[in-house]
Amino acid sequence: MAHVLLLHSALGLRPGVHAFADRLRERDHEVVVPDYYEGHVFGEEAPGIAHRDAHPEYFEAVREFAATLPPETVLAGFSLGAWFAQRLAARRPRARAAILLHSVAAPRYEWSGVPVQVHRHEDDPWISPADVPRLGAAVEASGAPFEDHVTPGRGHLFTDPELPGYDEAITSATIERIDAFLR
Repeated sequence: MAHVLLLHSALGLRPGVHAFADRLRERDHEVVVPDYYEGHVFGEEAPGIAHRDAHPEYFEAVREFAATLPPETVLAGFSLGAWFAQRLAARRPRARAAILLHSVAAPRYEWSGVPVQVHRHEDDPWISPADVPRLGAAVEASGAPFEDHVTPGRGHLFTDPELPGYDEAITSATIERIDAFLR
């Protein structure tokens, strides 16, 4: 069992995030899902991103919340939440893992030694293809494992059942892989 901080995307804390957390809980993981958007939820990317851009303090709020959790907490997130999780993991060497769903960024600093698992589409408009091998090289150079699970095709947020790109089979495989990685 792992303690997991699961961070939502720029669309806010949607029911799909809770559903994903519940599926991890069914595997005996303790999952915390904060609402750093303070109740704001969006059905489309543009207004969600505009909301994010209007609130640069959100990352600081997430960082402060994460500081209250055990140091070995798994840092996980969807899209924007994955970007937050990756930033936290870069400076939190005792984190058990970073689980990045639908987002990867090139590392800004020397990697902290935290294992990383990525889940993404082969062609995701929010991921620069060069960033994945850069992060993988940095993670592996730190001595930590790096897994990159790529779903064929183009899309984003395939784990949210309320969005058009949802794929149950891939979401189930993602849950299986996360559970195996954390055990």
